[in-house]
Amino acid sequence: MNELQFPGLYIDDAADPRATVPHLCRSGYYSLILMNAPAESCARYGRQYYDYCDGTLVCYRAGAVCEEIPESGLWTVAFHPELFEGRTLEKCVEEYTFFSYAPREALHVSVAEKRILASCADDIRRELLLGADAYKRTILIRHITRLLDYATRFYERQFIVRESADELLIRQYENLVKQYIGEGKLAQMPLTSACCAGQLHLSEAYFNDLLFLRLGHTHNCHIQLKRIEMAKEKLCSSGEPLSQIVRELGFPSVQYFCFLFKKITGTAPNEYRNPN
Repeated sequence: MNELQFPGLYIDDAADPRATVPHLCRSGYYSLILMNAPAESCARYGRQYYDYCDGTLVCYRAGAVCEEIPESGLWTVAFHPELFEGRTLEKCVEEYTFFSYAPREALHVSVAEKRILASCADDIRRELLLGADAYKRTILIRHITRLLDYATRFYERQFIVRESADELLIRQYENLVKQYIGEGKLAQMPLTSACCAGQLHLSEAYFNDLLFLRLGHTHNCHIQLKRIEMAKEKLCSSGEPLSQIVRELGFPSVQYFCFLFKKITGTAPNEYRNPN
């Protein structure tokens, strides 16, 4: 390790994170690595599409099988969830979903963003160098939370600026859902977010965040909305019995379908089909 020690916290400026990060993850630590990002690094991390090439942040969740660890980093910050025990936080560690992103979904940051992240790490170092007292743990937690919140902000910025690049993924996803429902497969097996993420070659965490930030709702919600949309088409264009439509679209029962249809559309299915 290094000379800056505090229970549940690790920070290091070592050039090769590969020597420490796998052990930290196996020990239950969450890790963040900031590295310089020349063109070859950008092509390897961050979905091979980058708006900035000034720095790259790669994160690993506790217990992860660490793959594609950067060979060199400006710094590594790692912490154990036990550090936060007994403290009231706005978000629990698991809510920082970027820890479950794949390395190829890393965060590319601008010069200004890189400086902010570096300042968070500097604040942690400075606090570790001070003597122990009753405030040390609280202040360290605040510095770590600040680092995580900035990482979240910059990731959301990255989703926004990649809107045109992500549009293709959203179209592929919507086509996948429509085809799956249209072929009656939903009645046999649910279409999970993990399955969709795999089809799009994304981690499930990245896929779920992309979906929410792009469409404003979750995968399960999208499935329901798409089924209702397809039900409306069937009600208007076919004479299929309601029970058959319900079965084809994979709803568990006619009663549930009628409840959900009216909740979303404000009209009962039979009224929608026969407005007069």
